[in-house]
Amino acid sequence: MPDRDAEATGTPTFAALLESRYDELRQFALRRGGSPSLADDVMQDAWLRLSAERPTRADSGGIGNPLAYVYRVVANLVIDRQRQGMLHDRHFHDDAPADQVATPAPSPFRVVAGQQEYALLQDAIRALPPKCREVFLLYRAEHLTMRQIGERLGISPKTVENHIAHAMLACRRRVKSAGSES
Repeated sequence: MPDRDAEATGTPTFAALLESRYDELRQFALRRGGSPSLADDVMQDAWLRLSAERPTRADSGGIGNPLAYVYRVVANLVIDRQRQGMLHDRHFHDDAPADQVATPAPSPFRVVAGQQEYALLQDAIRALPPKCREVFLLYRAEHLTMRQIGERLGISPKTVENHIAHAMLACRRRVKSAGSES
């Protein structure tokens, strides 16, 4: 559709400039983007953007070189399209094999290892002296503070701290010794 304002003044609009140099600008977009479909999309976007711009005349608005401006619009649109494509590919076209895709579930190896470590810790806790085991279970299983444990058992907070330290050390030793045996 001819631009009546451009016809009246004899000065082409940015959109008309794009139309008159369409093949040249499409080749430019193709070289930059590397894809005929991307170049076609960019040219369509460029025409829409340039035809909607105000001022519509290519010689107004203080733009010294209207053709360079149109080239810059096309170049920027190529960059925008490439960024959109990379973002889309990153989220929707991950070609990683299914066995390499991270899942929230632990692997069977981790499940078995966790079960074995848990069994080791249970054995280590059962092997603790009765008072030490009781203090440790109140601290770790029931989440009581050292002061609460001391009040419940009638012992000082320092004694509670010593029992917890002894239990932690025993558990670490048991797990470490089991790791060096295998």
